Amino acid sequence: MRRDESLFRREGDLFVPTEAAGNPWGELTGGGPVAGLVARAVEEALDEPELFVARLTVDLHRPVPRTGIAVGTRTVRAGKRLRVLEVTLSQHGTEVTRATAQVLRRSEVDGDPAAEPTPFPGPQGVPDSSLLPAELGLRWGVHDVVQVRWVRDQLAGGPTQAWMRMPLPLLPDEPTSRLSQVAVLVDCISAGSPVGSLFGPWINSDITLYLHREPAGEWLGMEMARDVEPTGLGVARARLFDERGPVGTAHEAVLAHRLG
Repeated sequence: MRRDESLFRREGDLFVPTEAAGNPWGELTGGGPVAGLVARAVEEALDEPELFVARLTVDLHRPVPRTGIAVGTRTVRAGKRLRVLEVTLSQHGTEVTRATAQVLRRSEVDGDPAAEPTPFPGPQGVPDSSLLPAELGLRWGVHDVVQVRWVRDQLAGGPTQAWMRMPLPLLPDEPTSRLSQVAVLVDCISAGSPVGSLFGPWINSDITLYLHREPAGEWLGMEMARDVEPTGLGVARARLFDERGPVGTAHEAVLAHRLG
């Protein structure tokens, strides 16, 4: 781990990405830290514990340099059972990310909950590894910071299975919510998907996260796959778990991108 103690630092009303928030493509911010910052903004706008963020869609429509980010939030709809929030991230007056959160109100229903176990072991007893091989020689960043324990890695064939954990908070001296942690981690699903016959390499232009309950514990389990075409386009997807069982799903639109 390098010197950074968080993914962002505050400078007045702006959020400045640290080196730990960087991606392999240049002096840019990774999609995961961007999504984590969006999730933080959504939760700050909610004032009732019965409200639950069931879907978060983050459109990564511009590169995000490692300079100050302004965060804006507005309510699109404020119903009794459904709220829709929009979050925008801007740099120097230019919008770089737009996100939408669908927030639902919890209620009690009859019947017993479905008892589906997590379909792979861990995270205890699974050795530590890394998201991407060191021999690729990529620029250091968030992909190196995330802790990964592979149950079935990218070369094993079939869907990959891993436990991941983000050891750094979004901001120093501020607890990071479980939603923000998960939003950071699900950006890894394309990189963590199996190596197939079509090599991009692949980057994602968005992140869509669905949750039906809040994950427990620090580790997020993911079963990941990626469908791609010779056109250079595809979709990466993951089922999400904690040690109790399923918690949701995530999807990304991916496109081929040149290393460097």
